[in-house]
Amino acid sequence: MATRAQGSLAPPRRLALPGRATWVVVHRWAGLTLALFLAVAGLTGSLLPWIEELEAATAPELHNSRWIGTPDPLRVREEVLARYPGAGLDFLPLSVEPGKALRLHLHWLDPRTGLERENGPGVPEWDDLFLNPVTGEEQGRREWGNIGQGTKNLMPFLYRLHYSLALGTIGTLAFGIAALIWTVDCFVGFYLTLPPKAPKPARTPFLDRWRPSWRIRRKSTPYKLNFDLHRAGGLWLWPLLLVFAWSSVSFNLPQVYVPVMESLGARDGRAILIEKALPAPRNAPALDFRMATQRGEDLARSEAMKRGLAPLEDGERWIWHIPTSGLYVYGFTTKSDIGHHGGGTRVAFDSNTGELQAVEWPSGVNTTNTFSNWLAALHMAQVFGLPYRIFVSALGIAVTMLSVTGVVIWLKKRSARAGRTMRRSA
Repeated sequence: MATRAQGSLAPPRRLALPGRATWVVVHRWAGLTLALFLAVAGLTGSLLPWIEELEAATAPELHNSRWIGTPDPLRVREEVLARYPGAGLDFLPLSVEPGKALRLHLHWLDPRTGLERENGPGVPEWDDLFLNPVTGEEQGRREWGNIGQGTKNLMPFLYRLHYSLALGTIGTLAFGIAALIWTVDCFVGFYLTLPPKAPKPARTPFLDRWRPSWRIRRKSTPYKLNFDLHRAGGLWLWPLLLVFAWSSVSFNLPQVYVPVMESLGARDGRAILIEKALPAPRNAPALDFRMATQRGEDLARSEAMKRGLAPLEDGERWIWHIPTSGLYVYGFTTKSDIGHHGGGTRVAFDSNTGELQAVEWPSGVNTTNTFSNWLAALHMAQVFGLPYRIFVSALGIAVTMLSVTGVVIWLKKRSARAGRTMRRSA
């Protein structure tokens, strides 16, 4: 009885954390799982900072346009809808870069439900329409991302590969899960570069023991060089790798990203679309696009004045109609914008009454939202001009290199283990 009582008073055992060997296995299998995703994302991502230039080079007849005068996207939109009955055109750029065509993305409505349909009678094999922004003359068409239509869809197809392996919703989800694994593995990989704990009698300074992890031994065996490229490359690029991993989660897996960031104080601008969801789409609101554009401009000036930020004339402007939520969103440019294109400051208002529903500032209001917007801008190379675009291209190649070197390390160790097993069994 006394023995049982003493045993019951014994202190509970501490939960032991996994050792280094466990994290090596975790990193190895995470890397093998991610290898294909990161190799594809890295190679395609090295081209995407130049997507505008490459689009113009691969399909100049679509993207380039000679025009004199003042573009009138609202009038061009009206002409397009009159020309294609049954089409929907919900997003309209209100500013057009000199020498460029106006690109309009159309969808086709089910006359019974009012919802968008992807195929069926009356749905053509194109959804992108390119026009002269002054005269409205059509320059060409394409089905965005359909590589079967030739080089005019090369860059959209590479973009689809970049975020979904061109597999649609399933691919987007798979890439989101891969990005989440990549985010966690960034911390695991960083931990594995740290030196093991040195024995007490001969302890050397931590930085001296960590320094080899940052070096690449160029005059060494191919395996050691491959290992150093993997370890040191990942260590030098670690902050940006984490930025790209977590921002990829925001693009592909918002069901994880949004709750995490909201727990840190973020406000998700997309939440209003769910809050204002209508039983049926409002495809013919009281405010047409012209009236909505004027209302958006008025709200933009009013809300910007409250913050002492006048809308900038040289930035992008656009208007987006969201029938399923009964809203218009007007995008304009202020000094609050982060990306070089602008257009990131937004007002949302009711599509019938024009009543203001929400205002979104890219920076300077909510710290966590500012952080998220910076992540997105860094990922898409929309900041710091030409030098950063070059860096992002190089980073994409480096990500592919890290994937390939990781697989090579695994194959080498697997071969070594197989050799030891054969020698023991001989």
